[in-house]
Amino acid sequence: MVDYIVNGGKRLNGEISVYGAKNCALALLGASVLTDDEIILRNCPSIVDVDNMILLLKSIGKTVLRSGSVVRISGGLTTTRIPKNIASLLRGSALILGGAVAKYNEIELPLPGGCAIGARPMDIHLQGLESLGVEVSCTDVVRCNGKPKGASYKLRFASVGATENLVCACVMAKGESFLYNCATEPEVVALEEMLVKMGAKINGVGTPDLQIVGVEKLRGVEFDIIPDRIVAATYLSAAAAAGGNVDVLNCCPKHMDAFLNLLHTRFKVRVFENAIRISSSGQPNDYGKIITAPYPFFPTDMQSLALSLAACSNGGQTVIYEKLFENRLRHNSEELCRMGANIVVEGDKAVIKGRNLNGATVCSRDLRGGAGLVIAALNAEGQSVIKGIQHIDRGYYRLADCLKDLGADIDEK
Repeated sequence: MVDYIVNGGKRLNGEISVYGAKNCALALLGASVLTDDEIILRNCPSIVDVDNMILLLKSIGKTVLRSGSVVRISGGLTTTRIPKNIASLLRGSALILGGAVAKYNEIELPLPGGCAIGARPMDIHLQGLESLGVEVSCTDVVRCNGKPKGASYKLRFASVGATENLVCACVMAKGESFLYNCATEPEVVALEEMLVKMGAKINGVGTPDLQIVGVEKLRGVEFDIIPDRIVAATYLSAAAAAGGNVDVLNCCPKHMDAFLNLLHTRFKVRVFENAIRISSSGQPNDYGKIITAPYPFFPTDMQSLALSLAACSNGGQTVIYEKLFENRLRHNSEELCRMGANIVVEGDKAVIKGRNLNGATVCSRDLRGGAGLVIAALNAEGQSVIKGIQHIDRGYYRLADCLKDLGADIDEK
């Protein structure tokens, strides 16, 4: 198994570009089952989760061709039974549910895999489908049967995945649907915009409350996957932790307001239309109080980055509340403490007192947590070994090489 070897203390300088968003790509690939016509997705990242989603689509009959960052999907399904060995590879396999039941009126999906960051229940997905008249059963396999019918449903929580599944189910449902308390993350908005280009009738795109009138057929489309805001935040965090001057290009700053607000008062940050420049010459005293919440508030996917930044801050106290995934704080706090971090976790709250970190052997237990450990290692004195980097590869394209291009001393061994 390959590890990252990181020698901390090297300042970062230069430019780095952001690629397409994993969470956007997975949603759009899942929605491709809504039509037999060709869908062309540009700016599609070459990462493990996307590769596995493409493998899933091929396993059920779709034709998928990749040329660089362009992916073409066409044809219909030959089966609505997802193979267990493929479903277990990624949590994003669940994003096939809504589109498949809308077009084929049935789907069988073994419970999906993904990161060990908490319970991540699918009850909102399934209750929402039931509200649309779909028959749902769930043991170790999710089975959905029946044509979705227009209805009203309020999500008890603004779940990204559930919103994406229910929107896909409603766009070809019989009649008119109303969805309330929907997620409004940029990746959700991109999905809604693509569906409208395919002929879907959605009112309220980008808002929590949607009115959707079902149509009988959707057409093919060409669509650009939005830049990955989590990757952009990772590069910015790397520069903040290691010090230096870095330009993050091909990103969308307006999707990152909450994270940029964290950096603005602590580093020199300039925001352009499609780029962000950060200059870091030392660590701030602390990062105040951070509370994760659905968009547009502080993203849970950036919490691990903030935790590492707080751990290597200059002696002050930061408090982080993780309100979405209960294991995210505990996992990375344990690993950061191996590097000398002072972190006390009680339930959904972590109290971090900044101090100098030392190199250590640590283990990535989930995708974003692994990126957080890399950030900490870039700051730490001495050498760190980061194990479990297969989790990092699920959402980052050659992270070590990208950071090395900026001057980091990081290798895979």
